[in-house]
Amino acid sequence: MLNTRVLTSVVVALATAITTQSFAQDRTGAASLASAKAGATQGNFTTYDAIPWKPLNPKQPGLQMFVVWGNPNEGASEIVQKFPAGWDSGWHWHTAAYEGVVVQGKWTHTFKGAAPETGRPGSAYSQPARQVHDDKCEEGAECIIVAYFHGKRDFMPVNMKTQ
Repeated sequence: MLNTRVLTSVVVALATAITTQSFAQDRTGAASLASAKAGATQGNFTTYDAIPWKPLNPKQPGLQMFVVWGNPNEGASEIVQKFPAGWDSGWHWHTAAYEGVVVQGKWTHTFKGAAPETGRPGSAYSQPARQVHDDKCEEGAECIIVAYFHGKRDFMPVNMKTQ
């Protein structure tokens, strides 16, 4: 069994590899962090306890996010998302593709027509644009996901009863 320090290192390395590669491919000149604006020469470091969480979706209280870089309302971005234990998104799709890495909790991702897949910290998945799917943070602990969206982050609910 891995100890917490080793597991945390693996998760951080995986998240960095995914998001750094994606950022390098898709950033199209956008500033990566607030500190990168106006030619800043100093980097930025935010500890977990200092993250300025913001509501992810006002219609779904309890969902929170932290923007690492970009503007999720306008284009490509990397965000850290926090979900309460037991939360279920319902079936939906996004205009842009994205990749996700589970940092905390037990996360279930289900593609329409496929069996649910559940992962713990270190698990990674990719979601094609416009593909219907469902996400769930399983009971027991809140979930934290790092996600890189290739374009604007939106949420398009799907009524599966009419499908």
